[in-house]
Amino acid sequence: MRNGSLRKQSIAAALGAVLMGGGAAHAATFSTPDGVLPNFVGFDWHANGAAWVRGFDLTSSSPIGATDTFTLTYQAFAGSILNTSGPNLFVPPNPTGTYDITTFSTLQETATCLSANCSSISISITGPATWDVYLNDFSKGDPKVDPAAGTGFVSGTKILSGVWTSENATFFASDGANVPGSTGTGSAFLDGTVTFTNTAYIDPSLLGSNFQASLQFPGQTNIFTRPAAFNGVATGPNTATDFVLQTDGSQQFTAGPPPVVPEPGTLALLGLGAAGLAAQRRRKAS
Repeated sequence: MRNGSLRKQSIAAALGAVLMGGGAAHAATFSTPDGVLPNFVGFDWHANGAAWVRGFDLTSSSPIGATDTFTLTYQAFAGSILNTSGPNLFVPPNPTGTYDITTFSTLQETATCLSANCSSISISITGPATWDVYLNDFSKGDPKVDPAAGTGFVSGTKILSGVWTSENATFFASDGANVPGSTGTGSAFLDGTVTFTNTAYIDPSLLGSNFQASLQFPGQTNIFTRPAAFNGVATGPNTATDFVLQTDGSQQFTAGPPPVVPEPGTLALLGLGAAGLAAQRRRKAS
């Protein structure tokens, strides 16, 4: 059936796009059980990430212009910490490591058929779209992430949160094979804002930072472990409207340039300049 695989891949690509961040001017520091890691700019989320699509009703018989609003949820663990090092980072199924880092996102999106048979689809954010990042410290009793069970993704300490504000994504089918992730190509671009930074871990604060996200789909499907649940809610078997897919992405943050503080000499010159302008205005007025 053509309406199965394409639709599922298209939504997976949209979700994965949420996790691809871009741009970094001034790196921050990241305090972990490994110590203070310098030059922190983000995370490379592992290719074993999962997307759960619910309420997707477009099919190959949907006409051009048809729309559908659905919910997309994403969960993944970090494969590495970008631009720095974390030798004790736990990366399943690696049995070593003293902590892990996870992300969890929920978005409300709308898909629109752009061509006959809905073979190309555009996707945009039309409702709440949030993401969170957690650090699980095993020495404090935090659980290890379990990709198969789908647990440990929202445990531990929240270190970052944000919202995704806009999206521009288009996806195309290459054939009708009913194998999620095996066909279809696309790209997506999203913009977002950091709404919370735990400054005990990230310094300086990334609060208010804007960044752009992008993704090329498909990702690496050969290592995918389908999770049994998302935040305690069982996924159940895939259906035509509700299904779980693999996604892969990364996320980068920009601390932004430090504020410019004029030198005392500069302030003095500015003061003299202002005084001179005021005197000139008085002379003209008289």
